[in-house]
Amino acid sequence: MPKKIIHIAEDVSLTSGGLRSMITDLNNQLNLSDLSSKIITLKKEENDVFDLVESKQNFWNYSSDYQKKVEIDLNPTSILHLHGVWMYPQYIAAKISEKNNIPSILTCHGMLEPYLLNDKKLKKYLYLNIILKSILKKTKIIHAITEKEKNNIFNLTKHPKIIEIPNLINIDKTNSLKYDPKEEYILFLGRFHAVKGIELLVEAFEKIDNKNIKLYLVGFKNDYCMSILELINKKGLNKRIRYYGEAKGIEKNILYANAKAFVAPSFSEVIGMVNLEAASFKTPVITTYNTGLSKQWNKNGGFLINPVLEELVKTLNIVCTMHTNERIERGICLYDFVLKNYSWNEKGYLWNELYKSL
Repeated sequence: MPKKIIHIAEDVSLTSGGLRSMITDLNNQLNLSDLSSKIITLKKEENDVFDLVESKQNFWNYSSDYQKKVEIDLNPTSILHLHGVWMYPQYIAAKISEKNNIPSILTCHGMLEPYLLNDKKLKKYLYLNIILKSILKKTKIIHAITEKEKNNIFNLTKHPKIIEIPNLINIDKTNSLKYDPKEEYILFLGRFHAVKGIELLVEAFEKIDNKNIKLYLVGFKNDYCMSILELINKKGLNKRIRYYGEAKGIEKNILYANAKAFVAPSFSEVIGMVNLEAASFKTPVITTYNTGLSKQWNKNGGFLINPVLEELVKTLNIVCTMHTNERIERGICLYDFVLKNYSWNEKGYLWNELYKSL
């Protein structure tokens, strides 16, 4: 009987951003192997085939039915993979794991990184000490996405077994999209949140030399998005910065492929799936050292910077002056680098080995 991986996640809808990409890709790849995998969640997209547990919206994502659903699906080969740290599904899954002597893995997804821990600091540290540390003790393996995250988790928890596996992307080698933009633009695509550095990006874009190139902001509208749009209006940048709204499927792919460069000036991130997605379309990517990407990113067509205004302005100016050939060559170089270091094609075996070791 194959090992059965049960992914515990409160939200894998499109609004969850890179979390959805990582969890759903992992689920899909495992089901293509000799392992069995499923996702139990409180929120998904209409056409997803994951197991949905109905729940009322509440601050902890509590659902009395979640425990019942997980326990019904257990068998002697089950492994519980907890995604995230702050919500009821992870809490109850850890208790189920201990009660039934079922091994568990927990992926923090960067939620215990210092920048995010300092947001609502008192509440998070209370939860960490009262509830989360007991969850971590019950977890057999903690999965870290970067070396930096691994070190931070160890310093915080002293957990004896922390395994590092980077975020991975499934690269479609048959992709035929070419760089052929109708107008030159820089692209940000992702979840609108202060941690993503979008306000910094707007301020930097205001100061760049090229006043003709556009900035496209793509993502779901939320309260933070509205504050960014107010900032753009206040600065009089409406003609240079376009809020595109949400995009998915081929529409999203075309946006990636035709960008002069993709930019994600995050203050805290664990690789960031959008960086890998953009690179998979042979698009140069500007992001930050805070993402935990290999420093070789800088030598393979991409740009790693610190999330400060001067560095971002300087790098955007470099990108804006790239000729088409340089832009294409950088994109190809970064694509090859991601294929080798961050793709399911090359690194997917690490997950199979980890699950089979339990």
